[in-house]
Amino acid sequence: MRLLRFRSRMRKMDRMRITVWTRIKQLLLFLYGLCIRVKLVGNTRLVVPLQRSFIVAANHLNGADSVVLQVALRTRLFFATSRKWFLGRFSRFVLWHICDGIPVEPGDALGSVSGLRHCISTLQAGGSIGIYPEGEFNKGGRLTHLYDGTAYLAARTGTPILPVYIRNLRLRTRIIDTNRSIESWTGFLSVAENLFNTNLEIVVGEPIVPSGAPVNNPAQLRDEISRINAELQKSFDRLAAFRN
Repeated sequence: MRLLRFRSRMRKMDRMRITVWTRIKQLLLFLYGLCIRVKLVGNTRLVVPLQRSFIVAANHLNGADSVVLQVALRTRLFFATSRKWFLGRFSRFVLWHICDGIPVEPGDALGSVSGLRHCISTLQAGGSIGIYPEGEFNKGGRLTHLYDGTAYLAARTGTPILPVYIRNLRLRTRIIDTNRSIESWTGFLSVAENLFNTNLEIVVGEPIVPSGAPVNNPAQLRDEISRINAELQKSFDRLAAFRN
């Protein structure tokens, strides 16, 4: 019931995301950026802040990823975030208002309809989306599976995907309980753990551009999603193996 009430308030709360909460987020990112050092390598032709709308697809190491990405790219990203993190009152408030989180259900298209629509409207309005294609933490290096959400958003909106690979994040913080409120706190702890980390590195890949105009035909959409996913997997493999 809490999630139903939360979804019913999404439009009303959205107006707040571009006022005082956005300014608070910008201030926090600025302060955090003063305490860390992030080196961009790979596609050095990339201009930051991003000059157009992108779907920024990244590997997911821990809760600090989203903060580090926005500091490095100097761009406001709305993150597609697993709905489970919105269950706690405090974490829901922080994710929605300050972290620009959009609730989705990894691997469940029907359960993610409202979130995907919100992502699409954000992209169509010129914003950028951050997304973790695996839908879960991966500390092992190579991405082994990709959900269709990233490719779907690209195909439906004609927005290019910018694949990036995060390195040298401190990973001592572990999820120690199945209780969602405790899991949420581990996210904040991982952000604190990476304060003063001066070895962070983000490998930037070449953008993956959808074919032609936004796709609506179901058969064409399936084909385009398969093509984009194949390109995205190859791109992540190259980024993981990249060496200066």
